[in-house]
Amino acid sequence: MAVESRIGTSLASLRSHAGMTQRALADRAGTPVATVVGVEDGSIEPPASLVARLAAAIAARLREEGE
Repeated sequence: MAVESRIGTSLASLRSHAGMTQRALADRAGTPVATVVGVEDGSIEPPASLVARLAAAIAARLREEGE
């Protein structure tokens, strides 16, 4: 499996676990929804900076749930 596919699969799983839609993740990460869709479906090879922003947005949502 290509790295892009593994990142996308992991991102989709984490996003779902956090109870977020693709739009909510995109809004929190400051990126277009099409970018989140592309990363999740493996059609976009995300730079490390984007992966970090997406991960931070998911982590922030999970922290909110824990409060």
